[in-house]
Amino acid sequence: MGLFAHRPPDDCWTEQRDHKTYRVQLGDTGDSEALPLTLDHPEPVRVVRSQEVLERNGYRQGELTPQPTDQEWLGITRLPAQAFPAPVIRRLGHDRWKQENHGWMDLTPHGAFQQGFLHACRHHPKRRHAAGQRERVPNQGLAAVTLILLIAFTLGSAFVRRHSKLVRRHHLTALAVAAQLHRCISKAPPSVRAPT
Repeated sequence: MGLFAHRPPDDCWTEQRDHKTYRVQLGDTGDSEALPLTLDHPEPVRVVRSQEVLERNGYRQGELTPQPTDQEWLGITRLPAQAFPAPVIRRLGHDRWKQENHGWMDLTPHGAFQQGFLHACRHHPKRRHAAGQRERVPNQGLAAVTLILLIAFTLGSAFVRRHSKLVRRHHLTALAVAAQLHRCISKAPPSVRAPT
């Protein structure tokens, strides 16, 4: 933070995205001012600082008004400044948070990654040794089940976002589409008589 305390930002701009306005002030130590990360890991790193004012409309006392929020982001990277300028590093940081919000935050409350599931997968089975003692068996169940759930979540999300007409036409959420799919699967199949 001391590197940015007494110098103006390297770049300033305003951008509109997703019905939000961002006023951005960006600072970058660059490759010339790179610092060692720690004593144990002396490889030089760049620091990118983004000070942002995010304005989005919200209701306050019954009226729709712009509501500003101050945000500050620090990115620490070893990517070279020539190939990855500071605005690209900022964009990568925002994209990372988008993945967090649209991926893991959906999996935790609506997927199977809840505390009970994770606790059950940490169970370590035991087997008897030749001498009669019990020893733990390595449990690969959590990794396998997690990967299966991630594949199912990815396929389901891709279907909802790219193929589902319900989302495009009626602006349904992914949870509403999942509820409709569940209802369709849960119904008993219609009785079909075999030809005589």
